[in-house]
Amino acid sequence: MDYRTGKFNYVLENRPELIIRTDSTQIEINPITKVEAYSSIEWKSDCEYVMTYTEIINYPEDASHMIGQEINVKIISTNSNGYKVHATSPRIDNVLEFINAKK
Repeated sequence: MDYRTGKFNYVLENRPELIIRTDSTQIEINPITKVEAYSSIEWKSDCEYVMTYTEIINYPEDASHMIGQEINVKIISTNSNGYKVHATSPRIDNVLEFINAKK
């Protein structure tokens, strides 16, 4: 399965965002709040990439401090339905799980 591109959802119930990823971009769309976060993706290896926020729209407050923020992401496990990552930045250190979005 290719995790560089596709549509994914967070496994967490409190994270309803749809993630749409191409080889070099990612969009996270929250269907409830309508917040959209756009990022560039730079792949360092088959299992590591750097995600950099480029634009955030419909956020309820000023999100300019997030533009340019880098998140280092390492894929730590995969299965036929999705994958798990370790995401780190100066502000976060989280393990997150994603599943393939339902068509």
